Amino acid sequence: MSNLAVSNKSSLNIDQFDMANFFYTDSFLFNRLTLSEKVMSVIETFFAFFLLLFFLPIMLLMAAAIKLTMGGSVFYTQTRVGRYGNHFSIIKFRTMIENAEAESGPRLSSIGDPRVTKLGKFLRASHFDELPQLMNVIHGDMSFIGPRPERPEFVETFEREIVQYTRRREVKPGITGLAQICLPYDATAKEKLEYDVFYIDNQQSILFNFIISYYTALKMMTFFRN
Repeated sequence: MSNLAVSNKSSLNIDQFDMANFFYTDSFLFNRLTLSEKVMSVIETFFAFFLLLFFLPIMLLMAAAIKLTMGGSVFYTQTRVGRYGNHFSIIKFRTMIENAEAESGPRLSSIGDPRVTKLGKFLRASHFDELPQLMNVIHGDMSFIGPRPERPEFVETFEREIVQYTRRREVKPGITGLAQICLPYDATAKEKLEYDVFYIDNQQSILFNFIISYYTALKMMTFFRN
């Protein structure tokens, strides 16, 4: 998996990434084995219910651990921008101190963020903090795969400064995405957009979605985080 992650800024351009090797983008299956958006949405809803039941014991343990070690609220909700620019409330396990932005105001998280607790670091490394977003998938606000949803405060700036950033509005945001498995955690919004647009243009490929899901599961099992 470490070979998939891009480790230096000079290799972040999607034209330099070996998409054909990792995602078989030149193959017949990639280009011909597809599903319509409606069918994909139905499958995702049923699969989200299944995963929610499957991970329920782990989620209960995580909730208890947060309450015992961090205090305060177990879940963290935040307004994000979804498809067509609609706003929705994303739900995650809380990984930061309570009221983390009370003094600083809205700001992007970064590697080594001091607001993240010790338990929060584990939740982020394992991606268990993302599990409550299965409820966002069931509700229809998110998909399993797509551009990661961003906060309105930052979207307004990004859409003004980055060409094609509005293309992210074309699809539902995802729990995971191509940018998340290919790029470092601290990649810029412009760098991530290249991968988001590539996914948007090829989102109906069953093989593409399957491989992204595979690498996401691998990251969770190995606690690998870009």
